Amino acid sequence: MTRPIVFSDLDDTIFQTARKMRDAPQDDRLASEALNGSHSYMSQSQALMMDWLLGSTRFIPVTARSTEALRRCRVPFTDYQICTNGAVILLPDGTPDPDWFEQTRRQAEAATGALEDLIGFVRTETMPDRYRCWVVEEFGTGFYFCVKSNSDAAALDEIEDGLGAIAGAGLVRHRNDNNLSYTPVGISKRAAVEYLSQELLSGDRVPVFGMGDSLTDLPFMATCDMLVIPRHSQIDREILRSGGL
Repeated sequence: MTRPIVFSDLDDTIFQTARKMRDAPQDDRLASEALNGSHSYMSQSQALMMDWLLGSTRFIPVTARSTEALRRCRVPFTDYQICTNGAVILLPDGTPDPDWFEQTRRQAEAATGALEDLIGFVRTETMPDRYRCWVVEEFGTGFYFCVKSNSDAAALDEIEDGLGAIAGAGLVRHRNDNNLSYTPVGISKRAAVEYLSQELLSGDRVPVFGMGDSLTDLPFMATCDMLVIPRHSQIDREILRSGGL
């Protein structure tokens, strides 16, 4: 039987850091290790859901995580994997899709100056140790800029206008909680899902599900037949705020 396809975000969708959990994390549900010790765990319902999905669907991660951060996940992904905000598509054998990577590499290199300017702004125009920022790299190429506050998420409000002025129309903004990033136009989770779907859906039609928590996940989810969102997620909160439920 042909299995359905699930394109799914990871962080805050199938697992989350301990501080975001309502119940104490369980060691046997450790889902991803972090270099700073802020590990991610599944809740009981998430763990049961993943057992079901991994056993009955083609589960394909769609994540902003780099390939290095993705390797720290303990979830046994065995199919394609979309990472680095769509810049890299890993084949089932773990190697990058060469055609896709060449395309996104050219797009990223055209935005190198803007990404470096964003780093420079944070380092020269803000108080030391108030923020941490970096450019996510793959195989020697910088693909997107990310900044987090070292205090609380509201502190990002203080620098968002300045960063936006530098980013201009050539970089796309993403923000969710204490995470603000800018990615070159043309590189996105949606573009990667559309590219991969042409390969996976070339034969018999199968149901395709898109799962994610963030408003920035909605574009790739919108290419799927059905959308799945976690309760209490950014998408869920926006629906409630707008009176949709």
